[in-house]
Amino acid sequence: MANNLHTQTKAITTLFLVIGLVCIAYCALFSTLESIIIVALLPLIGYTFICAFRNPVTAIYVLFILNYFLIAWMRYTETTGRSVWLDILFVIISVMVILHSILMKDIPWKLAINCLTLGGALWAIYCLAEILNPRADIEAWIMSRSTIYNILFISVLSSVLFTEIKQIRTLLFIFSILSAISILKVFCQRYIGFDTVEQRWLDEEGGLTHLIASGTRYFSIFTDAGNFGSNMGLVSVLFGILSIFVSKKSLKIYYLILSILGIYALFLSGTRGALAVPLGGLLLFSLVSKNFKLMTITTIIGLSIYIFFAHTNIGQGNQMIRRMRTTFRPTQDASFNVRKENQKKLALYLKDKPFGEGLGLSGGNARRFSSRLTANIPNDSTYVKIWVETGIVGLILFLTLLILTFLRCCYIIMFRIKDKELRGMLMAMLCGIFGLMISAYGNAFFNQFPTQIIVFAFFAIILNGPYLDQKLIQSQTKKIATTT
Repeated sequence: MANNLHTQTKAITTLFLVIGLVCIAYCALFSTLESIIIVALLPLIGYTFICAFRNPVTAIYVLFILNYFLIAWMRYTETTGRSVWLDILFVIISVMVILHSILMKDIPWKLAINCLTLGGALWAIYCLAEILNPRADIEAWIMSRSTIYNILFISVLSSVLFTEIKQIRTLLFIFSILSAISILKVFCQRYIGFDTVEQRWLDEEGGLTHLIASGTRYFSIFTDAGNFGSNMGLVSVLFGILSIFVSKKSLKIYYLILSILGIYALFLSGTRGALAVPLGGLLLFSLVSKNFKLMTITTIIGLSIYIFFAHTNIGQGNQMIRRMRTTFRPTQDASFNVRKENQKKLALYLKDKPFGEGLGLSGGNARRFSSRLTANIPNDSTYVKIWVETGIVGLILFLTLLILTFLRCCYIIMFRIKDKELRGMLMAMLCGIFGLMISAYGNAFFNQFPTQIIVFAFFAIILNGPYLDQKLIQSQTKKIATTT
């Protein structure tokens, strides 16, 4: 029987190998390089699906990685509509989790009920209802579909799948590798130059905001320099705090180096508002750490950064420092004054539109759908974008979701988590999120790839903190009992 099974397995493997080679040959003759790559990767994709069915959190790791590289994929393949792959992946993961739950009965669905998922459900319902807005455009509404359901999907999936501290460690390590790749790419842009695809994007549209008088703004594999800079601020805060709490010395050094490189990459982006991420993160860390020594150190670092930029002219000859310094002197910044004037125009236009203009109908990207006023005024802010598209009602709902979730996370970290390492990981995530929330006022990146999924996955993990902490306590108690 063993020999028969081995023979059958070998025959099936050979059959699939032959079919795969035929498909690759066909694609090489009659199709594109992209098709060849997809066919060649099919065995790996199939194996990944098997692993994900056995352990569904694997699918979240895949989603996290695909989400991070989606913009680069779209840029280098020069096609649109790639986000549909994320939609398909969401559906596949959901089906796999449900089937796994039916068969194995080990998915803790009760964790899916929290302030984030409930708020995400309300937000999804409200955004769905935006199709009834008399000023809405159906095509723009469809193209903005990720705004509708991403928060709900990622918060539910993350809540029920991240139930072990080792899973959190794995996710953070994956994120560190992704961040290192994006930093390496920006170094290539800075010290080697832009490649052909990037240069074409700059020549066609990106140059207006990235090749400016104060210097080149680098964007790595992200949508733009604003999104990249804010994410590098997240990297600096997240891994800087993690380096304090992880136990392995090699990991401490790795995370600390990554944090320092993240700060440098932030400056390369030329995104002034991104400085709010490390500063906001340090401020929150000093408040929630409940450690006098850490509070003192972070307060001193934060004040030193503020004094350096706001009250000195040290390094004024460096274009990166000179540009960042204008963040602390906004009234002297022409860009800031233009933004305030734009917001006044939008406020006057939206005065009698409590439900906004409609999803997808703000900023330059909306010009492909309509030439209306909101499409010709840059929003330059996540919150302004939400206000324009969903009205004051939508903005209040979105801010309520963010603030209540944030406050709940603060309470959990300060009063519900006993394990030092877990508390440090959750604190690092929340400090990074808080910095992004502040930076989102000056940059319209919060709901873009890859930021949105990162933020709400981290939020869901923090809300799972008490469950994770309790499991750690039970595990430690069991070990002590076994040893005794």
